[in-house]
Amino acid sequence: MEGSGWTLILPGVLLLLWPGLAYALAASAQNSKRAEFRNLLFDSLLFGFWCSVLDFYLLATITIGLACLMNNLVVGGLRKMFVSAVLFIVAALIGSALTGFTFRPYVNNNVDIYQWAGAVVYFLTIGRVTYNQNRQIGRSIGEIRFQNRVFHALLDLGAVANRATNINSLLDDSLNHLHSHFPDYGFAVFLQERQRSEVTRYAAVAGLSPADEQRLKRLLASVHKQRGYPVTLPKADKGENLYVASMAGRLSMYEGWLIVKAPRRDDGLEQILSLFADQLAAATENKLLHLELKKTAERDGLTGLYNRGFLESALQMSIQGKTQTPNLDFALLMMDVDRLKEVNDHYGHVAGDQLIACVAKYLQLHCRDSDILARYGGDEFVILFPSADLTAAKRMANLIRENLPEQRCTIDTASGEYEELMLHVSIGCASSSEVPAEQVFSLADERMYENKSQRRKLWADGLGAASRPSL
Repeated sequence: MEGSGWTLILPGVLLLLWPGLAYALAASAQNSKRAEFRNLLFDSLLFGFWCSVLDFYLLATITIGLACLMNNLVVGGLRKMFVSAVLFIVAALIGSALTGFTFRPYVNNNVDIYQWAGAVVYFLTIGRVTYNQNRQIGRSIGEIRFQNRVFHALLDLGAVANRATNINSLLDDSLNHLHSHFPDYGFAVFLQERQRSEVTRYAAVAGLSPADEQRLKRLLASVHKQRGYPVTLPKADKGENLYVASMAGRLSMYEGWLIVKAPRRDDGLEQILSLFADQLAAATENKLLHLELKKTAERDGLTGLYNRGFLESALQMSIQGKTQTPNLDFALLMMDVDRLKEVNDHYGHVAGDQLIACVAKYLQLHCRDSDILARYGGDEFVILFPSADLTAAKRMANLIRENLPEQRCTIDTASGEYEELMLHVSIGCASSSEVPAEQVFSLADERMYENKSQRRKLWADGLGAASRPSL
């Protein structure tokens, strides 16, 4: 404009070239973020020099200076803004030394309009970019918080499952744990028999109504063939977001399904639902194996009753209870199957095992859930009444004496024939109300053998022939 074009052309060319050069520097740097921050400082140098070329036109100098300061403040704080200000001033002084210092506060209205328009557009653009970044940061923070909730839920789920004593409590506690971390979500899990998918063996819900539970059972019929990746359940109500993950391949005995009812469409949920399903399936399978091992360790293989080891532990607890609480009595009933040796000798040990199993089956029918029925030895059975006196043991003894002879046991002999045997046992009972707790077992055992001796004497005299096993 003033006849000295080179003083404007060279800085103008530099302004045009700088963005491409800055991009190249950032793209080739190992740390592009650090390179971009360094470029902002170069911006301060370049624009400080440019303001001196413009003879410090007031509106342009203020606008450009503020832009440089704001950019560095946003990314680097006050320290970086201070460095930017120093670089801006130093570059302006160097430019003034080269071109001569001239202060031109005003040019004309057209330049003012151009400068104001550019300033408004620039600062509004910066504001828009900052707003979008803040929204992205907010979304990232929300995602991080959600992921932290997922992480803590998964981390604690194993401990919750380990504390459970059975499968029902495991599923209930696990879903309640998940619901406590995600109160807006509803959870349901169903374990169905592998061969009969219509039979639900175990079920648990948290955050869902009984009506929701029944409806989900019906909806499962349409997704039994789906495996692995969670999908939206079909036939869901309008506006309802249901997701299901199969536990196929993770459970040996059952077909498992984990269902989540979300308050809104949540694509992130689909990515983590399989993690919950895997964790819950692993905990369930471990608990099933643990319970099976525990059952094997506590149960008699032939009869399915408690074994001797479990009985002795339960008896020891009753003895301790009596010691700590003298008014808390317990009773014991011992039985021995009569003439089992003769059955083994005549028909074989397989027939003897069948006779023992028949006696066990009969005793199970008459014992209460609170009674502990165990096979103590080869032909000996014991019933422990943990919180009862001698009356309960005598009542059970009378019941057995009156009804057992009427029972028949059909055995398969070694020769392939079938024989029908009568069931007879010798009985002895005792209670902690009679003797010290440590002597209850010995007293019941002594009384049982007294009863056995009396019965043998009767058979020897021919008085009990009618009630002997038919050999």
